[in-house]
Amino acid sequence: MATTITKTKRMDIAFAALLSDDDVQILTALTRIEEDGDARAIKPLLQALGRTKDAKIQNRITSLLFQVKAKDATNQLFAALEDPTLLDVRQTILATFWNAGLDLRDHLDRFVDLAISGDAGECFECLTVIENQEIWPEKDARLALKKVSSAAKSETDAYKKAILEDLVKALEYRLGVE
Repeated sequence: MATTITKTKRMDIAFAALLSDDDVQILTALTRIEEDGDARAIKPLLQALGRTKDAKIQNRITSLLFQVKAKDATNQLFAALEDPTLLDVRQTILATFWNAGLDLRDHLDRFVDLAISGDAGECFECLTVIENQEIWPEKDARLALKKVSSAAKSETDAYKKAILEDLVKALEYRLGVE
């Protein structure tokens, strides 16, 4: 129990250090999080990513996020997508899902909705998530195909429309539709 409390306190100190203006403190905190972090680290890492302009720190944070294997990481990442204070890092959040290789088979509808409602960059990240997930339930894929096909027809941004059309092709391929 004492070890857990100590570890929790150390993580809380590391999370607070992420908000520092001192790059050395931030880098030290990132090392601690890399060694002892769990899914609770995701939101503080994303907040720090949104605050920093230092490329070295940005790269270190995205590297940690892209390797996340913590239990509950998927839920933490979905919660982060809903957080209006993290809008500037939404593409990184979406990229984390596929870079970390998380099992998302029960969440196709969420990625389709994000692809349709988001900007072109977010749409592209959702396409990548959908393409990289090994298994999608057939019923979910059929519903997604219908929704994306409709959205692609009415999309006015030519670049995003092309991405949505690629998403249609990816879903058709998964379903064996020619």
